[in-house]
Amino acid sequence: MRAPNILISGSIAHVDQRIAVLRISMNGSGAIPLKIMEPEAVDLVAWSFVGFSEREIMDPSCILVLGCRDSGAFDNLSSVSVCTHVGDRCVTLTSGPTPLSRDEASVVAETVTSSLDPNWLEHFSALIPLLSAGLDTILADSMSSALSIRRSESADAWLINGIDFIPNCVIVRSMAGYTCSSITSIRFDAHKRAAITLTASLPLDTQSINGAILSGQGRYAVARVAGAM
Repeated sequence: MRAPNILISGSIAHVDQRIAVLRISMNGSGAIPLKIMEPEAVDLVAWSFVGFSEREIMDPSCILVLGCRDSGAFDNLSSVSVCTHVGDRCVTLTSGPTPLSRDEASVVAETVTSSLDPNWLEHFSALIPLLSAGLDTILADSMSSALSIRRSESADAWLINGIDFIPNCVIVRSMAGYTCSSITSIRFDAHKRAAITLTASLPLDTQSINGAILSGQGRYAVARVAGAM
C-alpha cells in the first residue's frame, strides 16, 4: 500500500535553463525517487542519498538532478512533485540557491558519472562548476588504473584495454577543464592489443588529456591515458 502524499521542504543547489540540482529532506524515510510528476516537462536524470552514513553531512537528504524538455520549465521553480516507491512527495523549495557542500558535490559527481546519458550531454557543461572537484577525486587514482586508453590511427578512434562493460559516454580532463562526448560506435577486434575500439566526437589528444572516465550501463571506470604528459 502506497503512503499518502507528504509535504516536505527542499532547496535549490543549482538551476539554469535545462538542469536543476535540488536537495530535499528525506526525514529518515529513505523513499526512493522514481520520477518527477510536476512540473510535467521535467525528467529525473540522477539521484543519490546523502547524510545517512557520512558524518560530515548533518541532515539525511536526497540530491536530485533534473533535466527539462522545455526551456522555461525551471523559470520561477518553487516546488516539485516526486513519485517515490512509498508515495508521492510534494517538495516546497526555499528561495535562493543553497550550494552543495564538498561532500555532497562528490556524491553528485559519482551519481552523474555513473548515469550519463548521451541525450543529456549537451547540458553536462552546466554542471561542471559543481562537479569538477568530485571528478578530480574520481580521477585521483587514474595513473594506477588497470584500464588504459590510447589514440588509434584515426583522431576520433580510441583503443581501450581492460574494460569489462560497454560504455556510451566518455569524460576527459585536460588543462582546459572537463569535456564529455558520446561514443558513436564500438568495434571488437580480437587480433589487436586493445579489447575494443571506440569512436567518439571528441579527439584524443594525449598531449593535453590527462585522465578519462568511461560511463555506461549504470557504471563508470577510470582510465589512464597512455602517452599523456
